[in-house]
This record gives sequence, C-alpha cells and structure tokens, in this order.
Amino acid sequence: MDEKEKKEQSHAERAGIDYAIKLSYGAVDKSERKDKRDLIYSLLCFGYMFDKSFVTSPDPIVKKYDCLTEPEPKKSDLYELAHILVNLPNANLELKKCWFMTFAYVLLSEAPHNPEIFDELRSVLHTEEVFAAVLASRYSIYVPPTLEELAAQGAPSVLLDWERPYLEYCAEKDEKGVTRETRECKRLLMLGNFTEALFRSERLISAFPDDLNVAISNIAARVSLSGAASADSRISLLKETLSLIDEYLPYADTQYFRYYRGLTLLGLMDTVGARREFEECLQNDPHFELAALMLKGMDKYEK
Repeated sequence: MDEKEKKEQSHAERAGIDYAIKLSYGAVDKSERKDKRDLIYSLLCFGYMFDKSFVTSPDPIVKKYDCLTEPEPKKSDLYELAHILVNLPNANLELKKCWFMTFAYVLLSEAPHNPEIFDELRSVLHTEEVFAAVLASRYSIYVPPTLEELAAQGAPSVLLDWERPYLEYCAEKDEKGVTRETRECKRLLMLGNFTEALFRSERLISAFPDDLNVAISNIAARVSLSGAASADSRISLLKETLSLIDEYLPYADTQYFRYYRGLTLLGLMDTVGARREFEECLQNDPHFELAALMLKGMDKYEK
C-alpha cells in the first residue's frame, strides 16, 4: 500500500468512526436511559482519540446534554460502552453494523480486555444479518480479506478472534464456487459502482490470485472504468488490463476472459484483434451471446 492509499484509508476509517459515533449519539438521545449524558460524553471521548473536532466542533447533541461543562460526566469503559449501545432497545441493524466495524478500533486501543463482554458482543454482532450488512458497507473494503494479511499488519490476537467469523462468512462459496465477497463485487458492477468494485476486487485478487471469479470481476471493473477515463489514463488502464488478462488466459475455463480481451483490444482501437477474440469465443461456445452481440455491432459500424 503506497502513501496515497494509506491516506485514503485513514480518511475513510475516520469517516466510518465519525458516522458510528453520530449514529450512536442519536440512538442514545432517543433512548429512555437515565445516563444519557455519561454515554454521549463517553462517545465524545472515544471520537476525540481520532479527531479533535469532536470537541472543538461538538455535535448539537453533545451541546444539548452539556457534556463539556462541569460537573464532568462519567466516562464508560469502551467495552461497556459498545455493549450498552448495541443492546439499546432502539439499536437497529445500521447501528449494529457500524459497531461491529468500530469495535475493531476499541480492540486496537488500550482499553482493558473484558472476555465476558467480548463474548456477549459477539453473540449480538456476530450474526448473518450483521455480517451481510457489513459486507455491503463501503467501509468494509478496508478490512483485509484474510487473517494472514491482518496478522501481517500486526493485529493482536483478540482482533483476529473478532474478525475471523466475518472473514469466514465472506469467503464462503456458493454452489458455483463464488465467494460472498466476490458476489458483492458483481453486485457493485451491476449497479455501475465501478470504482468501488475495482477497489474491492483489487484487495481480493491480491489475496486470492488463483480465483478466476475474482479476476473476472477485477477485469470487468477495469474495462468499465476505462470508458470514462481521460485518453492517456484510458490507454494505460487498458494496457494493464490486457496484461492481466494474458496472465489468466492459459488457465481460464470460461469465455469471459477472451471476451474481455476483445473489449480491451477494441478500447485500444485494435478492431482486428478484437474481432478475432469475439470469433474465438463463439468457436468455443456458439451460444456465447455477448460475443455475438459485439460482432453484430462491429459489423453494423463497419458498413
């Protein structure tokens, strides 16, 4: 990861924490708890660990409960704070999703480990419903896709224990051998969110270089993004994509690699090479409609 990517990740992580805390402010404010001031102050202190603006530009709810005036509110232990928040009667899936991700930063802080609360949090947040919401979140792309990569970053064992069930959920394959996270890439592609699909597939292709489904998702995102890129960027992106396709083509068991090779060559204005790829797709699979449609389009354009 280069410096630019590190800065982007750091900014996104702060944005995710900011969202979780502000969402929690609202949940506490709407609850019937008697210790609202203490809880909001505790959230404020947690946010201040990452961004001083939590104090210098406090949220209206912080002002509503006079959290920055005397007497100073009681600050909760971070494990206890997370446990209280996710068990509020009005704690919805969005709040639980946010705290599954945010609790990783609690584990990376100097908060004393409480095994009992840790297990109770897992019982609330380690559910398929929460995992599905986390996977669909744009912030989940900053979670390394394997425990090995997470450990290589120096993550403590308690964080590995926290993330393990979620990563196993993401890596679970369907009857076609496609993992949940790869299906999420495909969903993003269908929605036209090509940048996020590329970002997600890039981290996957690095971790699972032999997964052809991941590779196809990455290539599809690259080809889709090339259409909106500037001339120089487009040529560079397409050449990189062509090189990537050629790495996989000898092992590919699907016509999609050759189809995308045709699209890439078409983007590079090599119509002869593109036609050859589409024709070979049909030779290998006469029912491959995408290649047939491209050839019809090319025939119409060239008349």
